[in-house]
Amino acid sequence: MVVLFGLIVFRVYQEGIVSNQSGINLAVVGDTDCSLIILRPDEDIVGWVRLPGKLKIRIHNSQAQYPIGSLWTYGVSEKRPYEIFEKSLGLSMGVVISRTIRVQGDPSIEEVLASLHKISLKTDLSLKDRWLVRKYLAEAVSSKKILEMDIPNNAVDKITEPDGKEFLVFNNVTALWTKNKFLLESILNENVDVSINNLSGLAGMGVAVSKQLESAGVRVVEVKTDPNDDIAGSGCVFVSLGDYPNTEKFLMNQFSCEQRQGTKETDKRGVKIWLK
Repeated sequence: MVVLFGLIVFRVYQEGIVSNQSGINLAVVGDTDCSLIILRPDEDIVGWVRLPGKLKIRIHNSQAQYPIGSLWTYGVSEKRPYEIFEKSLGLSMGVVISRTIRVQGDPSIEEVLASLHKISLKTDLSLKDRWLVRKYLAEAVSSKKILEMDIPNNAVDKITEPDGKEFLVFNNVTALWTKNKFLLESILNENVDVSINNLSGLAGMGVAVSKQLESAGVRVVEVKTDPNDDIAGSGCVFVSLGDYPNTEKFLMNQFSCEQRQGTKETDKRGVKIWLK
């Protein structure tokens, strides 16, 4: 029993994606509003991004759009709340959103801190990550280093529906704003060139994913659709042609990609990604 308990504790400690180098972009879902937490421990940055209440998000792999306050409820009805929320908001915004926390009432740093230790908390954070996130947030709050941000007005367009209701949707300016706010220095410093081959059958998916990766500091040099250039696997698959440990961890842990062994191409460098 002691050995079994030790193995469980070791596994819980090992599982997690948050570290001083990697940080995390974390969605916080309230009853009607949503926000994002940007954690960059190595850079001493904790950002709190308020999302407009009238924001509408396109559902991942669908033409349907839902108000941000209803996106979680839709995900629950499909029995995939975390996946749908993170992928839909992330692709619409052009940011990699790795995990989600569901809190009661309006989202706030104080509510997140009060909720992270609760067993009943709805989140896809591991226990280790919950502890680390709470530690970083508590330190930032005590030192008053929370950087509060709002989506700029020129990054969203106003739309009016046939029933007269007005909503906001992200536009192309959003990518310019996120590119400077969500950078990971550990990724940027590896200076890796990435090519994306979109074999998903979804038009525009390659460009949308490239914006997400560029917001983190990846340099995307090619987006194509080439069925002759394929590799085994499904979803997001990548091959690394060089030594890029931080980029590889980011793709696996925070972007849910699977790594494959590449051929020994001494004349090529960078990372190749397939979307399938």
